[in-house]
Amino acid sequence: MSGAVNDRRRINGPARSVEPIYTPTVLDSVAKGRSDGRGLDHMRPIYAKAGPISDAQTTASASGSAFYEQGSIRISCAVYGPRSARKPNARRAHFVCDFQYAPFACSKRSPTQSTDEHETSLWLSNTVGPAIRLEMYPKSSIDAYVTVIESDGKMATLAATINCISLALADAGIEMYDTVAACSMGLRDSQWIVDCTHQENAECSVLVAYMPSVDEVTGVLQTGKTTLEVHEQGVQLCTNVCVRVYAVICRALQASVE
Repeated sequence: MSGAVNDRRRINGPARSVEPIYTPTVLDSVAKGRSDGRGLDHMRPIYAKAGPISDAQTTASASGSAFYEQGSIRISCAVYGPRSARKPNARRAHFVCDFQYAPFACSKRSPTQSTDEHETSLWLSNTVGPAIRLEMYPKSSIDAYVTVIESDGKMATLAATINCISLALADAGIEMYDTVAACSMGLRDSQWIVDCTHQENAECSVLVAYMPSVDEVTGVLQTGKTTLEVHEQGVQLCTNVCVRVYAVICRALQASVE
């Protein structure tokens, strides 16, 4: 028998191996704080841009559009309207939101995701709709089409979706009482945490949509159980963070007209 036979079809491994770098687990992040190093009251970095779709030189360009990025969350929204509605005798405009996940948006696609998208579309229409002066557009409809390109935390993605829709509506020139800003929080170890990611498992989550200029809440969504006092504390903290998000949306609108 001859010596060792070299397999030419395989790539020989390196002579020296190095131990792989492991990503910290959720348990490690609980012991040391948050996995990305943020404070409990800090949001992920936000990037917002108005008009990336409506600026395209196409015949079917949208009336207004926006791109919103919050950490790993990426969302695009296109607004069409006001345009003729199916009910020509309506005294108020009809606002419809179509919410969809991209096939690659989530790490695992749920079999009931299409049902969730339909329910989320209705909830978004009822949450953002009160901010629009629908009486100014009779016999017309305003449609917002949202695509979640990447998701990281369900409640945080919904909050980012509301911010993206508000930015797109303002870019379309739709008359509104105020821009809706949204924020989400998660309750962990009896402490509220702002903008939870998918890895940060929270026993209870709350989302608040808020109009800072008129001091009105347009929508509240909660998952999990908690006491009334803790719930009110979470809603108050969310409204405080919404004011900071509102400033980011206003700066993005300013940048779009400069």
